[in-house]
Amino acid sequence: AVFDGADFSNGVIDRAYFKGASFKGAIFNNAVLSGTSFDEADLTDADFTDAYLGQFDQKRLCKNPKLVGENPKTGTPTRASAGCPE
Repeated sequence: AVFDGADFSNGVIDRAYFKGASFKGAIFNNAVLSGTSFDEADLTDADFTDAYLGQFDQKRLCKNPKLVGENPKTGTPTRASAGCPE
């Protein structure tokens, strides 16, 4: 699935499975993402500012090698917005 540039702000995306999906430039501001899997998803330039991720989910998200870049609309660094260590 391709969700490039989509705005999921304030959305509830609970227990979704997005293996291999593309989220380039997507915005997840203040979204609920508990139990959601982004395995092998392209998260280049995505913004996760204030998104709710469980601790286990956040650790898995931070291991995604395509969690890179900076969102073109918000200017927010992707890894930092997801709460990942640099």
